[in-house]
Amino acid sequence: MPMGLQRFSRVCLCLCAMGFAPFGVVRAADDVVSPWRFVHNAPETEGDQRYAYHWRVLRAALEVTRSKYGDYRLEPGPPMSEKLQVVEMQRAHGGLNTLVLDATQTLEQALQPVKIPVDKGLLGYRVFLIQAEDQPRFTGVRSLEQLRQLRFGQQREWSDVAVYQAAGLPVVTGSSYEGLFHMLMLRRFDAFGRGVSEVGGELAHWRKQYPQMAIERELLLYYPLPVYFWFARTDEGRLRAQRVEEGMLALIADGTLDRLFTEEYATTIQQLGLDSRRTLRIANPHLSSNHPFDNAAYWFTPMP
Repeated sequence: MPMGLQRFSRVCLCLCAMGFAPFGVVRAADDVVSPWRFVHNAPETEGDQRYAYHWRVLRAALEVTRSKYGDYRLEPGPPMSEKLQVVEMQRAHGGLNTLVLDATQTLEQALQPVKIPVDKGLLGYRVFLIQAEDQPRFTGVRSLEQLRQLRFGQQREWSDVAVYQAAGLPVVTGSSYEGLFHMLMLRRFDAFGRGVSEVGGELAHWRKQYPQMAIERELLLYYPLPVYFWFARTDEGRLRAQRVEEGMLALIADGTLDRLFTEEYATTIQQLGLDSRRTLRIANPHLSSNHPFDNAAYWFTPMP
């Protein structure tokens, strides 16, 4: 048996000998040990590729820890909104046991994070999807005050809504991820802020239906938005978090995380010209102070 699970197994045996064998503990041992099952949030729509890179990173973290912890299965759960994903993660026998999502204080209270940003903080760098003919409206923007004259679309469940509102940026909310792209082209709002890690795949998918959709060319909005792997605050969840944290640290140490990041995003970063855009910075009121921003190895920066 892998060394990382021997202690857990001994605890279960002791509980059984004493007459205590809670169903949840037995189920946790079964689910994790034979083999480890990681059931993660699935794409919300057919064209949703936002987390494909994140699952490649998770698979690499599990591979690098295979000799210590054993085999694993990585599989998607049923499609659902982010709000429902968090609910499922807290259910005793829910349909998910692994989540990738941006950090909030509320989420930190509910779930166990592995505080290593999976995408090196890239999601916090935002460009805007717009209608191509509206580019001149953005070309003159030099300050947050000027940016506040525009309206921005976001899904009502997303943490970004409070970030925009705290900065005084007008927000129009939609009820679904997919619906926001339609709302943009119906001019319900002026721009749809998207992470650098998201926007390329989204534009490629939606431009087939909306040829006038474009990426705004000159602005970059930044707010800290670390994306972590999350697990339940249970014995089973903590075991998963321990394995993934050890795997992530190994990927950083041997350069694998940087290689995966470069393979996935280097072309997009170059095409968007992040280092030459006008950067406007706003705060993220959702974040606690307990994040590893002082560890430079964890983060991407577009500045030369």
